[in-house]
Amino acid sequence: MKIAVASKGEGLKAKIDDRFGRADYFVIVDLKDMSERTIENTAKNESTGAGGRAVRALANEGVEVIVAPELGPKAITAVKAFEMKVYKRVGFEVVEDAVKGYQEGRLEEMKIATVEEHSGLRRA
Repeated sequence: MKIAVASKGEGLKAKIDDRFGRADYFVIVDLKDMSERTIENTAKNESTGAGGRAVRALANEGVEVIVAPELGPKAITAVKAFEMKVYKRVGFEVVEDAVKGYQEGRLEEMKIATVEEHSGLRRA
């Protein structure tokens, strides 16, 4: 299973981004063998719908679980459409710690939007 974490940089030691759709990168970790790779968030500069487009890109990478600080309504709709799960990072600052938190069952699942539409754009 692959998990993706919104990040400000590359690799497991990268800081988690405070935004999802406007995050600079996503670190994708395959939990089977703990291999990881970082992809640039190509949706971050979209004028609208960055969260939904980011979810679609992660689904195309085979990601099943997302860890993010917050998600807006379009991103949550996309998560449901792709039958993915999303978890709130709950105080973790670094990608590696959030992945461990997920593995240990310490993350809270998000089922509804936690911010208004366009909130990431206002914080860009």
